[in-house]
Amino acid sequence: MLWDSEARLPGIIAELVQGVERVSWARPQALWLLLLVPLWTAWRWHMLRRQQGQLALLGVRRAGEGLPPEGAKGNNRGWLLVEALLCGMLITGLAGPRWGNSAEGAVAVGRDLIVVLDLSRSMQADDMADRVARTRWQAAQQAALQLVDAMQTNGGHRLGIVLFAARPLLLAPLTTDYDFLRSLLEEVDGNHPPAEVRPAPSDTVSGTRIGRALQAAVAAHDRRFPGYQDILLLSDGDDPGGDDEWQGGVAAARAADIPVHTVGLGDPQTPAVLVIADQLVQTRLDENVLRTIAERTGGQYVPAHRQIPPLGDFFRQYLEPLPQRAVSDEALPVPQERYPWAIVPAVLIAILLWCRGR
Repeated sequence: MLWDSEARLPGIIAELVQGVERVSWARPQALWLLLLVPLWTAWRWHMLRRQQGQLALLGVRRAGEGLPPEGAKGNNRGWLLVEALLCGMLITGLAGPRWGNSAEGAVAVGRDLIVVLDLSRSMQADDMADRVARTRWQAAQQAALQLVDAMQTNGGHRLGIVLFAARPLLLAPLTTDYDFLRSLLEEVDGNHPPAEVRPAPSDTVSGTRIGRALQAAVAAHDRRFPGYQDILLLSDGDDPGGDDEWQGGVAAARAADIPVHTVGLGDPQTPAVLVIADQLVQTRLDENVLRTIAERTGGQYVPAHRQIPPLGDFFRQYLEPLPQRAVSDEALPVPQERYPWAIVPAVLIAILLWCRGR
């Protein structure tokens, strides 16, 4: 039995850790106040010992005045821990612990954003500066994951994903299921892109079909909410087709009045070399195309170059402050408030301390 208990202990600890990780906080800044509790307790302990030392010297006078014996105050040391527990639970309740989901839904208030991720062959170039995300598509993937985290912070914003190379693929329609979006992005493999984005048998021109991708992104938007929509294109802009096919996507975005923000990935000066069909092919970032797309649609151009673009900061600074729509038919998972679990015991302890002091 002892061996069985020891074998189960790591599993129990792991479950406790997972339980703590599932707790979120409505006001996490309030948790910093917990640092004051041990300081306050230490100060109270010091003052109590100082007071008891003074009372010990005046023991005779204490007894003459009918005061309790000095040992009675010594019991206060144990009550200091109770007071510290009271303060800790009040602060925890103020921070607003939450876990699980409430049965009640919420209205999705925010903006709609379609991320368009380039998976063409040139995005396999390994000219990025990051040691982990060496290729352009890996840098785009990491940036998109940062974007999901930023959008999830306040919630309500809907995000969709379009992958493309020779053809576009709607990987995810607009949704607020950020965990689902995160899992889809983590599974993206630019070295082995989906068959749906590769050239079709009827395609006479291969290459990076930005125009088709932008048209697919426009079509993926919710027509009920014009003015609350954006498209974010992550690409190197390198289209070997050379036929300005991207202009069709610009025309579709302008007709729908949707800004296209573009992120340039790669080295604009020194070309990278790829081996395609046993041939050496040079590729580099074409900033002119991406900058023109952004300018003509009223979007922003982000020159990431060889760095992972900070799309979380871009969203918070440029997109989130814009006007936001309200979707009443979008069921958002609302975390269940659990502050009574801390407040109710704190109130009971406060009542106990009050009764003791009477």
